[in-house]
Amino acid sequence: MKFKFYYASFIACFLVLDGFAQKKQNVYFLKNDGREVKLKDSADFIRIVQEPDSGSVLYNVLEYYKNGKPKLVGKSSTVDPIKLEGMMLSYYSNTKRKRVANYNKGKISGVVYDYYPNGKLYRSMDYQSSVQGVEGTGGAPNFMAGENIQNVYDSTGVEIVKDGNGHYPIFDNDYKYVEEEGDVKNGKRNGLWKGTLNKSKIFFTEEYADGKFIKGTNTDESGNTKNYTVKEALPTFKGGERAFGNYLSQNIRYPPGARDRNAQGRVILGFVIEKDGSIKDIKILQTVDPELDAEAVRVIRESPPWNPGIQHGVPVRVAYTMPINFTLGR
Repeated sequence: MKFKFYYASFIACFLVLDGFAQKKQNVYFLKNDGREVKLKDSADFIRIVQEPDSGSVLYNVLEYYKNGKPKLVGKSSTVDPIKLEGMMLSYYSNTKRKRVANYNKGKISGVVYDYYPNGKLYRSMDYQSSVQGVEGTGGAPNFMAGENIQNVYDSTGVEIVKDGNGHYPIFDNDYKYVEEEGDVKNGKRNGLWKGTLNKSKIFFTEEYADGKFIKGTNTDESGNTKNYTVKEALPTFKGGERAFGNYLSQNIRYPPGARDRNAQGRVILGFVIEKDGSIKDIKILQTVDPELDAEAVRVIRESPPWNPGIQHGVPVRVAYTMPINFTLGR
C-alpha cells in the first residue's frame, strides 16, 4: 500500500509538471547513447529540464519518446548533465511503467521496482548506493554490486522469489531471453549460477556463497574453457588514476585561440573502451568551445591502451563517460 501511494502521487506530480508550460526550461534532443543532436528528427528522445519548484533546489526532469509518450520523470540537482535525486519513474514506449527508483547524488539508492513490458512487476530489490558501481551501456557490463533481491515474478505474475529466497532469472534489456539464472538466499546469490555472454557465444557457470563470488568457468563457441576468480571489473588506465592524471597534465595543450577568448569549462566525452583496451567511438556529450572540444577528443584518442573491462572473466567493450576540465590560471 505504501508503494501504491507513492506511485499515485508521482503520477499526479508528472501531470502537473507536464502542464506547467510557463516554467523556464531547457530542451535537449538526445540519442540513446547520450549524444545531443540539433534536430528533433535525429533524436531518440527529448529531455526537458525545468527550473525548480518554489521552495526546492531540484530541477524537474521530463523525458519523452519521439511519439510524445512519456519516457522518464524525476528531479535533478544539475541541469546538464543531469544528476537524479529522489524518486524517478521511467516508462516503456508502449506507456507501461518500466522502473520506479530513488536516487541519491545520481546513484540508485534504496528499493527499486522493475517491470516487464506488459506492465507486470518483474522484481523488487534494494540497492546499497555506497557499493554501487558504474552501469554501462552499449555492450557494457552492469556493475551493480549492491543489489539485495527481495521479490521476483514471472511475466504472468507468479512469484518465484519470495522474501529473498527462490530461483532468479535475469533478462536482457529487451526481456527476450534469460542472460543468467540461479538461486538466491536471503536476497543474495547462492550456489551455482549459469548464463551466456555476448549473445550466447560464451557459456559460463559460477559459484556463489552468501552473495560472494567464489569462482567461475567460461566456455567459448569453439569449446575452449577458462577458469577465473575475477568476475567483473571496470576498465582502468594502466598505472591507475594518478597515472591518468599525469597523462592528461603532460599532454593537454590549451589552444591559443580558446585562451584568447577566455574559453574554459568542462567538456564531457563518451567513448568505448574495446576488449583490447583501445579507445573508439569518441563522442562529445557536452560542448564548451570548438577548440577545447577538439583538444579533449585528441588527448583521449591518443591515450595509450587501458586495461579492458571484465565480465564473467571475459574482456568486454565498455561505454565510458569522462569529464575533462579546462581552467585558465589567474
